[in-house]
Amino acid sequence: CDRVTDEGVRMLAPLTGLTSLNLEGCEGITDEGVKMLAPLTGLTRLDLGGCIEVTDEGVRMIAQLTGLTSLDLYQCDRVTDEGVRMLAPLTG
Repeated sequence: CDRVTDEGVRMLAPLTGLTSLNLEGCEGITDEGVKMLAPLTGLTRLDLGGCIEVTDEGVRMIAQLTGLTSLDLYQCDRVTDEGVRMLAPLTG
């Protein structure tokens, strides 16, 4: 997954039926790529572990995916406590 970038994520946006997406270790994905996941409102599981360029700004968009029941942000060191607080409304 080390070759997947924001451009690759953009290609996923039309796949609105996706319920699970594993982008673990995709170091080329930034907040811009995460924002492109917005149309995937059916996602229940999202793994961004090791996506080291994701910050609180990307997490702000993730918080809008209200169907999420599982979210992995392991090794997303640029996500701060403030970013985690933005996820509080996710109750799944």
